[in-house]
Amino acid sequence: MDLGNVLGQILQQGMASQSRSRLEHATGAGGIGDLLGAVLGGRGGAGGLGDLLRSVLGGGRSGGGLGDLLGGALGGGRASSGGGLGDLLGGVLGGQRGASASRGTGSNAGMALLATIAMAALKNWTDSQRAQAAFAAPADDATQQAFKSMTAPGTEALILRAMIAAAKADGQVGEDEIERIVGRLAADGLDADEKRFLTEEFRRPLDIAGLVADVPNPAVAAELYAASLLAIDLDTQAELDYLRQLAGALGLDGETVSRLHEITGAARR
Repeated sequence: MDLGNVLGQILQQGMASQSRSRLEHATGAGGIGDLLGAVLGGRGGAGGLGDLLRSVLGGGRSGGGLGDLLGGALGGGRASSGGGLGDLLGGVLGGQRGASASRGTGSNAGMALLATIAMAALKNWTDSQRAQAAFAAPADDATQQAFKSMTAPGTEALILRAMIAAAKADGQVGEDEIERIVGRLAADGLDADEKRFLTEEFRRPLDIAGLVADVPNPAVAAELYAASLLAIDLDTQAELDYLRQLAGALGLDGETVSRLHEITGAARR
C-alpha cells in the first residue's frame, strides 16, 4: 500500500469544491510558488532547506527531472505543458492522467508541498526574497529534523487521517458519499488496500484527541492543519468550529494559523 499515492490523488482531485483552488493558490504567487520555483530551479544555495527539498523530490542538487517539472509548475519557468498548472500538478502528485510521475514521486511531491507550506507559515516568510534566502541558507539541525519529519513515510498516514477527519467535520459522511469519493480516486489508480484504508478512515468516528496524540512536533502540527484546510470548503459553522478546536488541540499560535489561511487562500472567520 502506497499512502503517498493516495495523498497525491487527493491533492490532485480535491476532497471539496474549493480544494483545488486552495492548492493552486498555495502553489502560486500568493503562496509558495515563487519560493519553490526558485529552489527547484536550482537557484538555492547548498546546505539549506532547498537541498533538503530537492532531495525529497529526488532532484538532487543539479536540477532536472521532477525538480524541473515541479519548479515549472510552481513558477520556476523551466517546464511547460499544454495542459497548464492543472496537468503539471496532476503529474507530479501521482495522477495517472498526468503520466509524468511514478507513484513514488507523487508521494514525495505531495508531502514536500505540504511541508513547504507548513515551514513557510512557521517561519512567517512574508516576502519571496526572505523566503528564498532562508531556503538557500544552511539549515540548522532542528530545522532539518523538522523538515524531514514532515516528509517522512510515517507522516503520510497521519496527514491522510487529518484530511479525512476534516471532511467529516460538518457531519458523518454517508456510505453513498464514501463510495463516490473512494470510487473517484480509485479510477485514477488506487489498489485494494488503499481503497480499504480510505473507506475505514471515513467510517471511523471523528476523534480530534486521537489524531493530535500522534503528532510528533509543532512542524507536523502545522502541516496537518494545512492539509485540513485543503480538504474542506470552510463554508459551515461546524467546519469553522472544527478548525478552531483543531488549532487549539495542536497548540498552534494565532500567527501561524493566520499565515496558513493566507497561503492557502482560506478565509479565516
